[in-house]
Amino acid sequence: MKKHDAVLWFLFVIFVAIRMTCRMPYWIILALETCGLAVSLLIKTKMPSARYVGMSVAFAVVSTAAYLGYQRNPWILLYGLRAGIPTLLCSLAVFSVMEKRGGLLLLSKSGKHPLMKSIMISLALGGVLSVINFFLSGQEAAFEFSLWKVLLSLNPAIYEEMACRAIFFAFCIWHAHGKMNVFQKFTAYFMACVPHAAVHGYPLIQTMELCVLFGLPFAILQKKRDLTSAMIAHGLVDAVRFTVMGI
Repeated sequence: MKKHDAVLWFLFVIFVAIRMTCRMPYWIILALETCGLAVSLLIKTKMPSARYVGMSVAFAVVSTAAYLGYQRNPWILLYGLRAGIPTLLCSLAVFSVMEKRGGLLLLSKSGKHPLMKSIMISLALGGVLSVINFFLSGQEAAFEFSLWKVLLSLNPAIYEEMACRAIFFAFCIWHAHGKMNVFQKFTAYFMACVPHAAVHGYPLIQTMELCVLFGLPFAILQKKRDLTSAMIAHGLVDAVRFTVMGI
């Protein structure tokens, strides 16, 4: 086991231990760990180009402002920094690794009309997962659309995909110099799926369902297509959930 893999598994053990023994917001633990990974990467990789610095700031602002969709009170933005700060640090680190080692793409450029292809793929996957999410919830549909709910869905779309998932891929890609063996690939996908699923606080079986049915498809989309399609698909699932099942 390589040193960087051991670091990730050690952090996961700490996370699980806290998850099993303490009653506290698990999101905070995951955010602290991913921010630590982001800072360690930035020390090694330095900052990304000005373009991606600006994009990282934009992601952080949007993921923070999205909380206004939950509560139209400017003070909620202070709470929103719990997502905004990790989003900023992790986006900077992800983009820096992306520029220097590859392994991830913000937007795929393969084939004709790559943007349209990414959008179509993400809408198709997001639509299927939205239906699955509705039936798993066991709730009755109560359709109530509002742009505030769409705004709120931008938080998980950006924050969770960048600061809870892509950062693990970036960490593994950097330390493996872009070439991962089977165990390193397993580690990367495991960390990109399981911790994020576990922070929702569900029992083991439901956590596994969340990981396999939602975490893994988003992780595959990130790695095999691009970050944009994963964010759109994730945002669609939550927008539908907020609209049909409430916030």
